[in-house]
Amino acid sequence: MKAREATTRALMAVTCGVALACGGGPAAEAPAAAAGDTSPYHILVTNDDGIESPGIQELAAALGAVGQVTVVAPCGERSGSSMSILLGQGIGLLTYPEGGELAGRCVDATPAGAVLFAIDALAPESGFDVVVSGINRGANVGDVSHMSGTVGAAMMGAYHGIPSVAASLGDGSAGYGYAARVVARFVDELRHRRPDPGLVYSVNLSRGTEADTRGVAVRTMGGSYLRVEYDEVTGAEAAEGMRMFRPRFADPDPYPAGSDTEAYDSGFITITPLRFDWTDRPAIEEVEGWDLEGLARDGG
Repeated sequence: MKAREATTRALMAVTCGVALACGGGPAAEAPAAAAGDTSPYHILVTNDDGIESPGIQELAAALGAVGQVTVVAPCGERSGSSMSILLGQGIGLLTYPEGGELAGRCVDATPAGAVLFAIDALAPESGFDVVVSGINRGANVGDVSHMSGTVGAAMMGAYHGIPSVAASLGDGSAGYGYAARVVARFVDELRHRRPDPGLVYSVNLSRGTEADTRGVAVRTMGGSYLRVEYDEVTGAEAAEGMRMFRPRFADPDPYPAGSDTEAYDSGFITITPLRFDWTDRPAIEEVEGWDLEGLARDGG
């Protein structure tokens, strides 16, 4: 009971803090949806683990209590695809009928490509109000976010001016039910505010139960909880005429103090607002001060 109360208080504090990130005033004055607004709240749900992942099925079911859900996800796993899309080829669409084990549609595309296709071809007349990507199998804190298909799909939503959420769970041994309920409550909070359409809220749960969760922390992106390195394959496994290498996960670097990776590793739910625009604005002034006159002249 105490753990539940502590987590609830923390979640309330975080969602109030999100209002500041969205450009609103203090939590008590945060802009809310108009009273009596009964228009549908359209939620596009996707992932990078594929339509058959239990994470997306649990998430879609939980979000059904928040708004009108449309599920469009890759037909198979597309982890690590970041924001890539497939060009120069058609997209196949497969619809799963109502009442079956799976819900929604799948496309032979990347996660970002699935969002792009859904926005262009399957959106309701008023458009989607929010894109929710997940629940990913594995965390997407720190530097890993740049490679994540889960985050990339959410970024595609932000690219089209739709506020988006990327949701990930590190330890899914207890199932995705708790994580889905947490994410649904967060999306419901966004519904009643005016989130910045250029933001992606990256939500990471390190544990799959409330009892194991220490609370909620809003943190900056930082650190790597895993590194990918390679070992050369020798002997019978090696392909003839070609050197072969097998990926392996190396020990991570120390986590920066105050980062999302540090909080996640300590058992917190982390929320990190990310922007589509990667521009380092202070560096613009610095580079403008370089001797650049000769760059554009042919022959130097």
